[in-house]
Amino acid sequence: MVNNGWHDQKYSFGDDNELNSRLSALINEFCHVFRAHADGNWKAVYKPKYAALLAVELRERPSLIRKLQALKDPVISNIMYAAIKLSKSENT
Repeated sequence: MVNNGWHDQKYSFGDDNELNSRLSALINEFCHVFRAHADGNWKAVYKPKYAALLAVELRERPSLIRKLQALKDPVISNIMYAAIKLSKSENT
């Protein structure tokens, strides 16, 4: 289900409640900023900021990639792919 940016959603990525809370808060924040402020308030600094935060989670749990893709939300996918790219550039 696509996050409309106005109502916080709880996401489940497994049994780790702290991870679920952390990622839910992050996803809700960037979906809100993107969708609610698409009138120009989405600043260039946001995507790298959110990608860097998500990259930390993906490095520790690569299995999250498939779970994030399954959400079929273009905003989440966009940030996720930026996080993957960032992680790859840091490893080279």
